[in-house]
Amino acid sequence: MISWIVNGIETILDDRDTSILLAHDGFGMPDFHRLEERGPQQHGVTDRGYRLDARTINLALGINGSTLAEFYQKRSELLNIFKPSNTPGVLKWEHDGVVRQIRGFAVGGLQYSGNDQEYLYQKAVVTIKCPDPTWYDPTGVGLNFTMGGGDDTFEVPTVIPMTVGASSIDDSQSIDYEGTVEAYPTIRIDGPITNPVISNDATGDKLDFTGYTISGSDYYIIDLLYGYKTVLDSSGVNKISELSNDSDLATFSIKPDPDVVGGINSIHVTGTSITADTRVSINFYERYLGI
Repeated sequence: MISWIVNGIETILDDRDTSILLAHDGFGMPDFHRLEERGPQQHGVTDRGYRLDARTINLALGINGSTLAEFYQKRSELLNIFKPSNTPGVLKWEHDGVVRQIRGFAVGGLQYSGNDQEYLYQKAVVTIKCPDPTWYDPTGVGLNFTMGGGDDTFEVPTVIPMTVGASSIDDSQSIDYEGTVEAYPTIRIDGPITNPVISNDATGDKLDFTGYTISGSDYYIIDLLYGYKTVLDSSGVNKISELSNDSDLATFSIKPDPDVVGGINSIHVTGTSITADTRVSINFYERYLGI
């Protein structure tokens, strides 16, 4: 099943009611290019990694009406669904219990050429531009690191078990990432906690707030999505300045295999002056290069 979702309203594109899905392309691996640089006396080049290009998806749709009025009504409905808008839509693909989604904008098509019309049947193509070319599992993954203060320590059976009870935390746990392209999570740190540091030991990236305290009445939200890269407190105040100079706000992510062996990301959390209210949560979508 393939559908288009805008503002929570889902339209199924292959149910033979709105339209018939005839074909599609652009679902596989997106185009990408490698970054290179070269010194004035260098032989060859130095490779600096790769970047995925925006994805273009084309959907060939068929409209079939039983009457002339129904035929033009369906044409009008499809135009309204894919009309130009600054609100992104979500293309949803579902098969045998597996769901993948991708965000994008309708950028062309649906010209309803007379050459593609035969009485009450019309063939049309809609083009969707996806600035982020990766598909994602909409279920999402949420990891909660719950900690508590006191004289004794014990293990809490959370999704990622954490040793809690002491006034400080220094623990490493693993995320078994099944996606095929890196995911940039959203991290929330609920105080109280002093000198919080979150690191991915598999990549060496870290988010280091050494020298600062998040009070018990406050929290920080770190949005690592490209184009955002923000650190805001509960009042919406920018706290990026509290990150250490060697923090990796731009690159901190959950990496797939083979970037990290087996997709195993070891997340390390440290901090002091914690209580039972202290919490660190990491949320992300597993992302995929294609379907």
